[in-house]
Amino acid sequence: MTLLGRLQGGVVISCQSQSPRHPLSPPSSIARLAASAELGGAVAVRIDHPRNVAASRRAVDVPVIGLYKQRRRLSRSIITPTFERAAALVAAGADVLAVEAVARAGVPTGRATEVLTRVVAALDRPVMADVSTFEEGIEAWQAGATLVGTTLSGYTPQSPRSPEPDLDLVARLAQAGVRTVAEGRFRTADQVAQAFDAGAFAVVVGTAATDPVSITRWLVEVSPRARRADG
Repeated sequence: MTLLGRLQGGVVISCQSQSPRHPLSPPSSIARLAASAELGGAVAVRIDHPRNVAASRRAVDVPVIGLYKQRRRLSRSIITPTFERAAALVAAGADVLAVEAVARAGVPTGRATEVLTRVVAALDRPVMADVSTFEEGIEAWQAGATLVGTTLSGYTPQSPRSPEPDLDLVARLAQAGVRTVAEGRFRTADQVAQAFDAGAFAVVVGTAATDPVSITRWLVEVSPRARRADG
């Protein structure tokens, strides 16, 4: 089966830690999360940083979608912002490269796909373009992305803020003929099913599947003790 055939209609699990101080941040822990996802039926895993990609590649047989975040103190991280970071993911064993294709302040029109275009031309890997709007998705698709992820909708000034997944963006891109990966704030089986109904090629679930710290916080928030503390 082709790589795309393995991904189509399946759930991808994003195995990442929120910070270097997270209890699950060591590569060995990320690899165990990836192996657990594979046992649970995930068709692929999405992994941040070459060292974690390498550890996970040794632990699983499913495809590894690699990304290399540039973390910034006062704003969100940028996903694989340079060609060199993409090349490092290839060296680590990534099967698919996740590259951001988002318009940002200070980035001239048309330059949002500059890294994506170079990666597509020079590295022998399919590229998943992470975008936040319909227009960015179309531009990334036309620039040669194999997959377009709705990963950054809700995290940029030009995209709508919502606690729910952006199913409208999934549907619009899918209807435009874009091979769309739904990602961002998926927490329930119903939401995953809705994404496939909207035309998603695959769905990525992250925090809800792999971060016990965040899951515990969601549950604790509705407890009487937490409500008393808030009051």
